[in-house]
Amino acid sequence: MIIYNSMIVWIVVLGIWNKLVRQSKEKTQRFVQKQKDYKVPMYLAILTFGYIIFWVGMRSGVADTRAYISMFEGYPTSLAAIPQYWDFSENKSPGFITFSILFKHFISTDYHVWLMTIAILSGIPIMLILRKRSKYFFYSSFLFMTGIIFFWMLNGMRQFWAAAIVFLFSDWIEKRKTIPFMIVVLLAATIHFTVLVMIPMYFVATAKPFGKKVILFLILLLIAVIFLEPFVGAMEDVLEETAYAGSTAQFAEDDGVNPIRVLVMAVTPVIAFCGRKVLEKKADAFINICINMSVICAGIYFLGIFTSGILVGRLPIYFEIYNLILLPYLLKECFTRESSKIMFVLCTIGFLGFYYLQMKNSYYVSEFTGILSGWRG
Repeated sequence: MIIYNSMIVWIVVLGIWNKLVRQSKEKTQRFVQKQKDYKVPMYLAILTFGYIIFWVGMRSGVADTRAYISMFEGYPTSLAAIPQYWDFSENKSPGFITFSILFKHFISTDYHVWLMTIAILSGIPIMLILRKRSKYFFYSSFLFMTGIIFFWMLNGMRQFWAAAIVFLFSDWIEKRKTIPFMIVVLLAATIHFTVLVMIPMYFVATAKPFGKKVILFLILLLIAVIFLEPFVGAMEDVLEETAYAGSTAQFAEDDGVNPIRVLVMAVTPVIAFCGRKVLEKKADAFINICINMSVICAGIYFLGIFTSGILVGRLPIYFEIYNLILLPYLLKECFTRESSKIMFVLCTIGFLGFYYLQMKNSYYVSEFTGILSGWRG
């Protein structure tokens, strides 16, 4: 756990450094960029996520990493083998396999280089959007860690890569570039098919927050809970045709999504609902999209409580990342100045507690870190 803890410490240190530098400039310069226009310097953003990406790419045995390594080593190096993987009836991730074959053919057959490359391609989109959209880049990065979103880069990296690609083009949702966005989703689906959930949810995300479409979505979730058995059974049938085919027995033992996680994920949409009048006056189109994404995330997680956790618990990642932008915004805009400070402190303590509960038995394994790989929290 020491590796993961160091990522949080690193974010805090850089955040403090950035604040001190800004305060220094305020004392020496007449003009200071307004907060609403301020962006964290690119070098600090790179340092922040570069440290996380480094450790993610250096791993060799965390969670399902060994399975991915085995898959990579089993892929051919011949380009002539690529067409056989584009049979969707037998393979649900032809894009990911094609990338891996091309990587082995042109770049390296070393899985360390492969893992590092995917870590970079997954982490940079998150960094770029947080730097562009979040008013509090370092707090958003802090939530990325303490909300355990970062762990998707270690366990479920293929799905997280697909989520990061779609997140990179989130501006297109705001600009209603429906066709281009759908094309991106379809391309990302060749990496992980579950990203297709973004197609119907696009229309929920672009609706008015807490409006009719959002309420209809919540009603449909409740119906799904009522008819849960056939619903989950259908998902298991789908899963048996994917890369998870050998894991259904393990998933069947899962009791579903942890209720604590559901409560944590419900905090953001609840705050948004309570402050909806303030948010309506702000009329920030992207924040409205984030609100709907947050509601979708909490709703799917709620549904996951009643499932075996096979698939439903994996879907929220496509929506959860929007909370990284939304929650700091809500804490700032929906409360008075003094209340905002208190809420930031409470959320910080709460997410640190959540992080500890979720990660206390975690471990980190790398062939390059020696004794550190054996330390546990």
